[in-house]
Amino acid sequence: MAFRPSLRPGAPLLRRDATHLQVGTSPGIVIPDRPGLLPFLRLLDGARDVARLEELAPARCPELVGRIRPLLLELRAAGAVVDGATLVRPRIDHEVALQHDAGSASLVGSARALLEAAGLTHLDSTEPALIVLASHGEPARSDFERATLLGIDHLPVVVDEDRVRIGPLVSPGRAPCVSCHDRHRADWDPAWPALVHQLGRASTILLPAAVSAVATHAAAGELAVEVLTHAAGGPARTTGRCLVVGPAHDARTFWPVAFHPGCSCDLLTAA
Repeated sequence: MAFRPSLRPGAPLLRRDATHLQVGTSPGIVIPDRPGLLPFLRLLDGARDVARLEELAPARCPELVGRIRPLLLELRAAGAVVDGATLVRPRIDHEVALQHDAGSASLVGSARALLEAAGLTHLDSTEPALIVLASHGEPARSDFERATLLGIDHLPVVVDEDRVRIGPLVSPGRAPCVSCHDRHRADWDPAWPALVHQLGRASTILLPAAVSAVATHAAAGELAVEVLTHAAGGPARTTGRCLVVGPAHDARTFWPVAFHPGCSCDLLTAA
């Protein structure tokens, strides 16, 4: 692919003093000025290749002296110029299904916007490689049965009182499942099996959300990272772990989820 010179992305082109130009301010790259250089730099938009710039320079920058290619190599070596082909937002073809209830719609909507901005396509796939199952309050465990039976990776996201729990990301037969999570919890809370049986009822979504708007958006960012990591082939941080965001927007807690000896999901590994 032809080199298509572009000024450093996001960096303004400035005059530093009578004899120097500057690209960017973080901290910026200083370039010795020369006749015709400023209008030439303004041609570097990443759309034109070197041959086209050589054609345009005599008319647009008549004062510029010297060959174009060595000048571009010098600017590229200094970091002021990059290849515009690398700036094109990638298209990520990964089949994902984002599922949510009414109470988790805001969180998933924010994550969707981030994923779309990152170039991820197919966020409502009917044949997903990953299903995100978001809920306000603990979901009914039957929600995960279909994904498990079909062997589809799935990621629970639970708006849990004043925080959001993401994970564990389940790869059936290859990573601990939600049942493993429940069984480990039952080991230290014997009443959990009775409690989990009551979860997922419609009345639970009527409870007011206690997660702050800022923490919700922070959790959406973390969710987007997990989905993009899965799209890239992983490993995701929530494989064999849960990530909890909140109550403060910058509060993060991880806890491990291992295969539980009482759960049959790891039998798939031995099959």
